[in-house]
Amino acid sequence: MIKKLFSHSIIYALGPQIPKVAGIFILPLITKYLTAADYGIIGVVTAYTGLLSGLQDLGIAVPMVNTFYKHPKRWKFIWRQFHGFISVWSVVFAFLQAALLYAVIPEEAYDNRLAIILLNVVPIALFSTTINFCSRYYQFAQKPLYISFVSALVGIITMVLNIVTIVHFELGYLGWMLSSALSTFISFVLYAIPLYYKHMIRPILRFNRKYIYSQLKVALPTIPHNYSAYLLNSSDRMVMDILGININKLGLYNLAYTFGNYFEFGGNAVGMAVGPLTTNLMAEGNSNAEEKLRNLIFFLQIGFISVSFLVCLWCKELFQLLINNVELQQAYGIAIIIIMGYNYRPMYWAVINRLCYFEKTQHLWKISLVAGILNVVLNFIFIPIYGYMAAAYTTFVSLLVIGFSGFLFNTYKETTVADIKYQPLFWLVLIIAFTGIVLVLKDTATVYKIAITVLTLVAALIAARKYAPVD
Repeated sequence: MIKKLFSHSIIYALGPQIPKVAGIFILPLITKYLTAADYGIIGVVTAYTGLLSGLQDLGIAVPMVNTFYKHPKRWKFIWRQFHGFISVWSVVFAFLQAALLYAVIPEEAYDNRLAIILLNVVPIALFSTTINFCSRYYQFAQKPLYISFVSALVGIITMVLNIVTIVHFELGYLGWMLSSALSTFISFVLYAIPLYYKHMIRPILRFNRKYIYSQLKVALPTIPHNYSAYLLNSSDRMVMDILGININKLGLYNLAYTFGNYFEFGGNAVGMAVGPLTTNLMAEGNSNAEEKLRNLIFFLQIGFISVSFLVCLWCKELFQLLINNVELQQAYGIAIIIIMGYNYRPMYWAVINRLCYFEKTQHLWKISLVAGILNVVLNFIFIPIYGYMAAAYTTFVSLLVIGFSGFLFNTYKETTVADIKYQPLFWLVLIIAFTGIVLVLKDTATVYKIAITVLTLVAALIAARKYAPVD
């Protein structure tokens, strides 16, 4: 199990997220040609694009995974109907996105308003559905090798496109968006070939409406849950825009959050590998499997805390190495707080994957949407008082809420084995403690950081060995 977890996590890390992750390797080149204002415009556009993101697939991912595991002989036919329905909906959704972007694009980007809209909505309307369906198939089937091929190729192309558009043509934020759109198209082509011609999962546009509506009863309750991702990850930049925060300060925050996104992408990769493993363990339905599942979550939690702590410990040096812009280098302190907040994920999976497997999706909003709304409310309260830095702390608090609040609900407790304890309070305190420690140590001398790194690695290996998952 541990071999599969690590190998699949690495492959998924190079999957659909690679066009974004690849950007870290060329930061020293492109940051010389990007300003805080460029990052600010990208941040505002991303924030408003995400405003409707919870509606993009109408929550159909949950019926997809349930169908795959529960109807092994009919899942392809059902997926084809899902594909047809979501393909039609994606066009409608893209028009909604276009209208919103037209209204909110920053004044500094008015000259490129039409280009910004097209580069952001065309991939949604034409490409995203195919990419999502094919990548989910390989995820659920635990066959990630093709994802590895696509990710490597698209990653290389994306890096080249960013260099050409930002460095050579000096298109700034527009070059970034153009590279992203072209990369999405290339991914679409590479995923469409196996999905439509090898696996024969082609969309049925004359889908069974009655069946789709019945599945939406399971899917739609997940929309508030999915929408929480926006409220937690992007709404802060929308709030800053509404409150009139200077575009340059907004850009510094957006750059810092970019590093948080890199950590999130890594977490998503692990989550894609973990999902099938947790589902299989829950499907066994016995105490031994439940204990294995608990140990897997503990193993992951130790890994997340250790890796994030070490990354944040060296965050100042990473910014100096990767950011070829003195003004932008000052954002490392914000990145530390955001990165540490993403330690919530393993405990979050322990709750969310269970609720989805037992089709208790109507309760997801109590965990995720509440945390997202809390983030928005706290931002409106504290940003006017303490400035844009406050958004990092409110995000940290809200991420921990979404990660740990689910353990308090009876719906979760009813689906667990009573004697298998996840000790959420212990892990919550540990994350907060490590965050405080790394904030104190972030500017310490290099020699001390080396010593702390060695001690952390040794302690993490000893702790993780106890819970290392086995087949």
